[in-house]
Parts: sequence; C-alpha cells; structure tokens
Amino acid sequence: MSDGDGSVPLLVVADPDVATAVTEGVRGRETRFEVETVRTATAARERLRDAGSGVGFDCVVSSVDGEGRDALEFLAAVRSREPKLPFLVVADATYELTASEALDAGVTDYVRVREPDDYEELAVRVERAVAATDWRSVDSSLVYERVFEQMLEGACLYDREGRFLLASDYLADFYGMTPAELEGERSLLVETVREERPGDPYQRLLDAEVDSLEGETELVTPDGESRTLSYRFAPFQVAGEVVGVIAVSRDITDRRERERKLKRAREEYQELIDGMNDTVWVIDIDSRILAVNETAVELLGYSRDELLSMTVHDIDAGLSDDEASALISQMPSDGTQVFETVHRAKDGREIPVEISSSLVTYRGRTVVLSVARDITTRKRYESELREQNRLLETQRDELAVLNQVVRHDVRNDLQLVTAYAELLGERVTDDEAREYVDIVRKRANHAVELTKTARDVAEMMRSRGVENEPVSLRPVLEAELASLREMAPNASVTVDAEVPAVAVLADDMLGSVFRNLLTNAAQHTDGDEPTIEVSVSGTEGGDRVVVRIADDGRGVPDERKEAIFAKDEKGLGSRGTGLGLYLVRSLVETYGGDVWVEDNNPCGSVFSVELRTAPGQADSDQSSPTRS
Repeated sequence: MSDGDGSVPLLVVADPDVATAVTEGVRGRETRFEVETVRTATAARERLRDAGSGVGFDCVVSSVDGEGRDALEFLAAVRSREPKLPFLVVADATYELTASEALDAGVTDYVRVREPDDYEELAVRVERAVAATDWRSVDSSLVYERVFEQMLEGACLYDREGRFLLASDYLADFYGMTPAELEGERSLLVETVREERPGDPYQRLLDAEVDSLEGETELVTPDGESRTLSYRFAPFQVAGEVVGVIAVSRDITDRRERERKLKRAREEYQELIDGMNDTVWVIDIDSRILAVNETAVELLGYSRDELLSMTVHDIDAGLSDDEASALISQMPSDGTQVFETVHRAKDGREIPVEISSSLVTYRGRTVVLSVARDITTRKRYESELREQNRLLETQRDELAVLNQVVRHDVRNDLQLVTAYAELLGERVTDDEAREYVDIVRKRANHAVELTKTARDVAEMMRSRGVENEPVSLRPVLEAELASLREMAPNASVTVDAEVPAVAVLADDMLGSVFRNLLTNAAQHTDGDEPTIEVSVSGTEGGDRVVVRIADDGRGVPDERKEAIFAKDEKGLGSRGTGLGLYLVRSLVETYGGDVWVEDNNPCGSVFSVELRTAPGQADSDQSSPTRS
C-alpha cells in the first residue's frame, strides 16, 4: 500500500502538538513516511470509512488525551479490516490508557513519552513496526535489528572501536538509557575487559586471532553501582571481513550473591558440624558417605577423601551389611531413628557408638543425617555396674545364708542355754553360784537380742531400694512395748496417752527401730528398775509424727549425741556391738524421717523418732513436739 515513490503512509491520531512531534521524529529515518494527521478518534473512524474496502495507510500512531476508550474502538475497527497493520499508542503523563490495557487490546507497541527527546525513540519504534510487517518491501536488516533489540539479554553489536552500533532494550536499561541514546557510545564492558586481560583481547577478536572471548568481570555502572557481568564476544563478519564484535552479556550480580551466601552457609554449616564432639555423617540412600565432620576424621583415623570414597558397611563392625541397609531403607520420614552399633577405625580399634539418624534434604536430594556418639565410657560404666550388681547379688545371697545361721542355729542354741540356766538357777542354793547362773542367763538373753539386731541389719541391707508403704504405727509400737516388758520385767514402762491410730511411711522393719531404742533405754541404766516413758505426738503441719522414748539412765554427753548413731560406735560402758543405733538411723533415713537424742530432766536421755505420715493419715489435732 505504499505510495509509488516508496514512502509509507502514516496516520497520526493526536492533537497538533503531538502530531508535530511525531512528524519531526520520523523525519530523517531510513524509511520515508508520508504523515497524515487527525485530531480525534472519531475523525479517524470517518477517515477509515472514507477509505472504502482498505484502510488507506500503513501504520497508525494514536495519542488522544482523555479518549483512551475511543482509541481502542478505533483499533478494533482497524483490526477488523487489517489484523496485522502496525498500531502504536503514544502516552504522556495525562493519558488514561495503561500499557497493559493497550497491549491486551492488541496494539503493536506502547511508548510512554516523558520529554521531547523521547519522540525519537517513538520514531525508531514506528520504523521497526513497519519493517516487521509485510506491508512493503523493506531492508531485512531492520527486521533483524528489531529482533536483536528485543532480546532478553545484554545483546549488542560493537564497531571496531568498541562503540555501540546496536543494543537490546535489556542492555540499554542496564545503562539507564534507550537503545537510540546508547548508539555511538563507548562500551564500559569493552574498556574493562581490555584493562583486565593482557594483550588487548578485543583487538585479537578483530584480527580474527581468536574465535570468541568470554568471562566474568565487575563493572561500575554510570550511576556508580558495582555489578557482576558474564560476557561472551565473537567477531562479526560481513563479506568475509570483521567489521565489529557481537557481544552477549548478563547481569549475574544477584546470582553470584546467592552463590556467595550459599557457600558461606555451607562453610558455616561445616564449621558447626566440625565443632561437634560427636561424629556427623551424611549418607546417601545407597549407603555411600557424602559428607563427614572433622571429628569423624580424627576419631577413625581416615582422611576425609578416604571416608568420602567409602560406604557405611566399610566402617560398621556391629551390623551386617543387610542390617545396616535395612536401617537406612526403613528410616522414618518424620522421626528419628536411634540405635547402637560399633565403628571400626583405620587402625582396627572398635568404638561403640550410639547413632541418632533422620532424613534431611542435602543438595537437592533426600539423605540420612547421622550423629554418632562415642559411648566407650558409658559401656565401661555399664559393664562395671553389671559386675557390681553381680557381686552385690552374690553378697546378698551369702548374707542370707549367714542370716539363716544366726537366726536359727545360733539363736536356737542360745535359747537352750537360757532355758537350762533358768533350770539350773532353781536348783542352785549357793548364793555365789546363783549369781554366776544369773550372769549366764543375762548374757545369753543379750546374745539373743544381738542375733535379732544382726538379723535386722542383714534384712535392711537386702531390702535397700524397696519403696516405703503405709504401716500402722500403733500395733507395731505396742508389740515392741509388750516384748520389752517380757524381757525386762523389772522395768517401769509407761505410755503417755493412747498411741494414735495413724499410718506412717515405712516397711516391715519399723519394729526394729522401736525395739532397739527400747532395749537401749532398758540396758543403759545403773538401777535395777529402769523407768521408760513413751509418748507420741504430731508435728505442726500434721504431715509427720514423733515418737519419744525417755529413760532415767546415764544420759549421753553433748559431744557424743551425733556419734552414737555411727556404725561400730558404742555408748560409754555399753556391752553392745554399736549396731543397734546405727540400724535405727539407717532405717529412719530410708523412711524419709529423722532421729535424734536430747537430755531428759532430771537425768537420762530422750530418743525422738520423726516419721512421715502416709497421705490422708495426718492428724492436725496432735500436739507439736519441741526439738532442741
């Protein structure tokens, strides 16, 4: 549809100022344009009707203030006749039609004009739009130029001096300019490459000494920002002669920054796992070792490269290959797998380890992260503990045998001695002989009490670790009081008020506590008729009960009030072994209670035993004891 002289009819729909600017812009381009202008879209539609079956022009530039919808209606009318006809929209600051609306409607290009020089860019766009259609025969280089400039990379063509001949929009944006403004400017990239690389590599391209030149560099943009570019240069030949250089570059600043952060993160991760005292392993699903920490290298004696060439089967001495593979294949997807095995070091040492494994993502794939803790010390302690428990069990068995001998054989013989001493005493008339018989009887009775104490000590040693349970206090205490009255009929034993019906936390050896204290009170006296007073009261909080056993004996000096409860400690002038009070304290402490001795008034001692009451058994009405 071009005119006979080769010019291209161009319809400009705009006010006079814009129409004049567009006309000036296209003037002097390689393509000759014959410009026709109309003021409104309505007038343009009338112009279209007057054209008959065709459209009467080869390109449209529309810029109508406040009439964006009319412009789109005119576009629709044009497209109904000529779907491929170039239709460009030029927009200033007051234009209502947005780029997305225009492009969605089917315009060929949308150009925003901010200042008069931008109309030169509009002229370039018009020429390219016309060249890209088959409306008229144009130079094919304009088509290639259009494609070139729309590449989404920093594509350009340099002349032999390193100046821009053509530049893509992508590259022009990098410089903050338009492609037209960039043409004829010297390339910062070419200058930087020439400075960084010896032997003027750009000239070597021009001289056809090399086929290409590529690399990365830091480039400071005109606004002072430092960016990282990757580039590739290649000679551009026309008719066998190198006339310039084709260059493709890409801004990889953000990518390199991500790579640096990723590298640093990996380094920090490696520093973290290398700083762990445990060995850390990254294992592939097929059992190959992908990564290890420094502790693994040091502990097993292999180099890192050696370990990374091995599988878990090469170092695991505690599991078969099938067992190890099964553990890996059966890893829970959202949990942790913990097990024990043995790692074999390069020098043959076998190291017991506890392994905690879980699935993680490593370099884009699912792997097993295992942390192996050296449990050599723990295994040694466990072995020693097992041996101690075995020895303790043996000692308990031997103690049970000894206890059986003491309780049955020795005690039975002593009871026979006591019985015959009683019979002998009835038949002896001589006072001196009767005195000897009485000594035998007393010593035999005392020996019987010692066998009871020995039995209780043995039972206490065997029952250590058994949990306490509620034990009724009244029947246990009354039974031991009755036993004392039978053993020491000359003693005066009284109880201050009735023993409360309360349960305390103890075991079946609670009676031994009171028996030893009562026996101790009866024996440690210089009189023939010892006086023993027993009382029971509760504490202020009601969660404990105190049993007091007072005597009128020789008393305990202050400096020995703690020592008498120690093992093998005997009171002054005592005929015992020193085990009785030691047994009392040991038992009371296992019950979570306490025992102490105070002075009695005017003479003697008061032994107090404080016991915990069982839950629900506390009696808040009981009086509170006084401990000095």
